[in-house]
Amino acid sequence: MKKILSNLISWMRRFLSGSFYIRHSFWQTYPTLFAASVEPKYMVPGLKKAQTLNLANLPDSCSSMTPQGLTITEEFLLISAYCHQHQHHSVIYVLDRVTGTHIKTVCLPDLPHVGGLAYDSRYRKIWISNKAGENAAVATITLADIKNYDQREGKSIVYQQKFALKELPRASALTYDHGYLVVALFSLKQAGQIVCYPIDYSGSLAGATDLLATPIKTTTSLLESASGTLAIPPKIQGVTFYKNFLLLSRSWGKQPGKIFVFDIHKTTDFSDLGQAKQIIATPPYLEQIIVEGEQLFALFESGAAAYRKKTPLVMKEILQLNLNQLLND
Repeated sequence: MKKILSNLISWMRRFLSGSFYIRHSFWQTYPTLFAASVEPKYMVPGLKKAQTLNLANLPDSCSSMTPQGLTITEEFLLISAYCHQHQHHSVIYVLDRVTGTHIKTVCLPDLPHVGGLAYDSRYRKIWISNKAGENAAVATITLADIKNYDQREGKSIVYQQKFALKELPRASALTYDHGYLVVALFSLKQAGQIVCYPIDYSGSLAGATDLLATPIKTTTSLLESASGTLAIPPKIQGVTFYKNFLLLSRSWGKQPGKIFVFDIHKTTDFSDLGQAKQIIATPPYLEQIIVEGEQLFALFESGAAAYRKKTPLVMKEILQLNLNQLLND
């Protein structure tokens, strides 16, 4: 009898995903996080199959798309993803901000890791993590181009601009804040870095040279920040701001993730976890976080094919958290 009961419970745990058991497991393991959660609206598209282009620039479906970046516009919620097998173009999923409906999948012209997205509401422009040789880079797409993109044409969207950054080898995470593009570097063992770049009156990075507007054989012009770099903890996947707080998301492998909360006015070293006001445990495979109003949105990659069998706590939706409750808990 005990064996039959055990088999029944095992069956329920394997197949009733999204059931009371799974939800209860989340609540038990991460009580502070899920006590602040609100009902999810946004399911991450493309976890089983996404429409994109292959290496020959032909329409194809990809079963290994892995979500990375997240940002929110006035109308849309945007999620970036890359092919874990590096056989397909990276994409941006466009979801209706109100209903959560997946409207379209925008195919990018290349195969970046797309670790970060950021939206500049003043110039209605989306910033995307990219690469330029051995240096980090950021590319832009206008919101108008996102709206006008028709995936039925089987073509990739066109970048409006691309800028190479001197300080960083990779643009692992992005956010936009008060006229600055904030770029973070993920570092596995050593301290990571944050660098801030001001956006000028035209909506470009101040003082930067657009790589798409220069001859191909020209030496790459690297933009150097006048603000220098800021050290942050290792393994940072996302960065965002809320009032006087800097929030950093950490994740690596199947270990639980973390959200570090630093008081900007009181912290002297943002790489020192002893100075964090709060450290919040999360499920594994946490990626970008973003603040919108009084809510924190958190994206996970555990639903992707490369990771969904590595953890029993698979997050297929974007988690929304009430910041007033989360930070006062």
